[in-house]
Amino acid sequence: MARTYDKPITVQVQDPETELWTDHLHLHAQVNKTGGGTSYNAGADQYHVSLTFRVRYCSQLEELRYSPQPYRVLYRGHTFKVTDYDDFQEQHKEVVLVGMLYG
Repeated sequence: MARTYDKPITVQVQDPETELWTDHLHLHAQVNKTGGGTSYNAGADQYHVSLTFRVRYCSQLEELRYSPQPYRVLYRGHTFKVTDYDDFQEQHKEVVLVGMLYG
C-alpha cells in the first residue's frame, strides 16, 4: 500500500546569530500523533503533544540528521520543535521527523 503524503508542512531553520526563523523546506507529509502528556510547570498544567512527520527523502533533509535543534516544523498553525530524525537504515526513501509542540 502506497503512503499518502497529503499534509503540507514547512521546515524552518533558526539563524544562530539573529535568532530569526526562515523557511528551509516546503514538503508534504503523512502526520501521526506519537505521544502526549501533561507536565506541571510554573504553577500550571501544560499538555505536550508529539507528532511524527513522515516525508519523502530529499538531500536537503540531511542537514537535520545530526543536528535537529535549530529546526522546527510548522503544521496547521502550530509550531513543533524537531526532536528526532530517522532515515530508516539510511535507505534514503523516507524520513521521519518527530516534533514536540511548543509555544
